[in-house]
Amino acid sequence: MGFKIDSQTYNDLNIFGGYENTSSIFKLFKGTKTLGGRELMEFMMRNPLNSISELNKRTDAIRFFLQKKLNLEIDHNQFDLILHYLNYEKGELRSNWVDSFIPWLGNQIKSNPNYYVVQVGIKFLLRLLKYAGEVVSVLAEDDVPKALCDIKDSIQNILETNRISYAYSLSSKEKLSFKQLGKIDSIIRRESRLVILELLHLFYQLDVFETLADVSDKNKFCLPTYDERDLALIKLKGLYHPSISAPVKNDLQIEEQNLMFLSGSNMAGKSSFLKALGLAGYLAHLGFPVPAASMQTSVFNGLVTTINLPDNIENGLSHYYSEVKRVKMIANMLIEQQKLFIILDELFKGTNSKDAYEASLLVINGFAEIPNSVFIISSHITTLASELKAKNISFNYLEHLMIDQEATFTYHLKNGVASDGIGMYFIEKENIQELLNRAKNN
Repeated sequence: MGFKIDSQTYNDLNIFGGYENTSSIFKLFKGTKTLGGRELMEFMMRNPLNSISELNKRTDAIRFFLQKKLNLEIDHNQFDLILHYLNYEKGELRSNWVDSFIPWLGNQIKSNPNYYVVQVGIKFLLRLLKYAGEVVSVLAEDDVPKALCDIKDSIQNILETNRISYAYSLSSKEKLSFKQLGKIDSIIRRESRLVILELLHLFYQLDVFETLADVSDKNKFCLPTYDERDLALIKLKGLYHPSISAPVKNDLQIEEQNLMFLSGSNMAGKSSFLKALGLAGYLAHLGFPVPAASMQTSVFNGLVTTINLPDNIENGLSHYYSEVKRVKMIANMLIEQQKLFIILDELFKGTNSKDAYEASLLVINGFAEIPNSVFIISSHITTLASELKAKNISFNYLEHLMIDQEATFTYHLKNGVASDGIGMYFIEKENIQELLNRAKNN
């Protein structure tokens, strides 16, 4: 079974643009040199992996680009012109002397737009074939990782095929004869169009790896490493969210205690921390760079978050009942497949305090009995902590300080449970009581 992730989680983490009016995470990674590379990047981001071998192949390829500082000599205009030529249904040339001469002669007498498309398309295709040979030489080194070796072998096989080898042999020529042009066009558009599309796709893969290496280098993201043991482990140093300017970075370790109870006052940064943690887990299961100094993780079979859960008005569901249905979905997923990464923000905040307390206690204790999955659950109800007795539950909070009667938020993750809230602080700060009195007497 593949890696499980749903639209709610994509929206919570703002991967492609969710409920928040902010730049998506995809925007951070979409700066490829080709449109095909960007489409492949999006495909990867919509299909996380739970295969440690496939994840290692991706991170190894990105690391190679990072270490070698490789710079692909390709651009979107070049690929657009090649694709336009491949898909152009007019002006087909032939390989024999007469049938290739007549279109050439006609173009000499009067410029023919169809002939021009063929000339330009072949010109840029030959440049790509020549460069493909150079890429094969670069990727022939001893320390090239498996994913790039596979790409190199595939490119080399294409260049050595009987039909493409003829075009490749002419890729260094400054000018082609009309007969050579006709033969190449006949080979490419009539016989080898799919082969050239395969070659373009191989370059799209290289484009993606180069882009990911650039993102890692420019933003100082780390490449995750994967633990092969059959346990639920996450170790992060310097974790932060890339959308926050001047972020506070936190360390986190989840191993034997696979359920974290997270507390903290309003504005302490709980939701931002959970989004950063969920994003790190998501990116790690793409084999992509992670916004942290280092990350070691088990490979999970799915990621589920509930951070910005909306009411389901169409189906007549209240916020609380939507939360209940969400927990039910998670429970069914855990029945079908172990080793999930679950993040729940402010569990059961859509109901009264008594029901929220009882429901949270039942669900948290139930999750605590499930091994080999990781659960991160935040709550304002700090009194729950005294009733949570399982040894595999850790307690953490994001601190705030009162300095000169002003709330200061450090956004640092601490061990323990938040001791006091500051809800009334904001009520007093905004003079709510005075405003209500004025409204009453108006």
